[in-house]
Amino acid sequence: MSGAVEELLLKKGLHRLPREVFGSPRDLIRPGETRERDTLLIACSELGAAPDNISCATPERFVVLQHLAASMPSLAECERFEGVSMLDVQRLFEDCEFCNVIVCGHLGCNVIRNWLNPRAKTQRDAGSFRARFESRTVKLVDSNYDPETTDDRVQLMICEHVLCQLENLLTHRFVDERVRSGWTRLHGWVIDDDSARVMAYCPRNSTFTRT
Repeated sequence: MSGAVEELLLKKGLHRLPREVFGSPRDLIRPGETRERDTLLIACSELGAAPDNISCATPERFVVLQHLAASMPSLAECERFEGVSMLDVQRLFEDCEFCNVIVCGHLGCNVIRNWLNPRAKTQRDAGSFRARFESRTVKLVDSNYDPETTDDRVQLMICEHVLCQLENLLTHRFVDERVRSGWTRLHGWVIDDDSARVMAYCPRNSTFTRT
């Protein structure tokens, strides 16, 4: 994939994500405020220290979790898959007054590319990350899109995976109650690795748009 990506358009109506639960990039810019640890950033483990280098706010505001492809299990997945739990995230919610929760994917995600490789089925799937990806994101994309190229399919997987993880978060009461009360806003981000720019999800247009 070459050149900077400005916008990625998705199909509407594929997720149970009300528009009002989403924040905007402006929610992360509060001149004059020094509040610490008010934003949880769930990012792909491939991004290394990149999530700490965010220009819109000081690093001390962010609590960063990094999982494979920024994956978060739903309540049903915690009950279905052995060893899958959200206790670490629940404890963070108990310790911190998160105003924002961001799920952050990236277009150069080799984790998702590996999961889509048929040879991945022969590899150990610790934490059932690949199985959970296949049961939700892969089924959703392959049932609702007809991409022209393999690269297009991968790009759709990366974007839709972010939304699936946000949907998964809302299945947990400790997240849902905070979001429904209006205290916590959700954000979906996809980083364009070529330009290092963030594209934020806009629920009104069902797009990831460069900020």
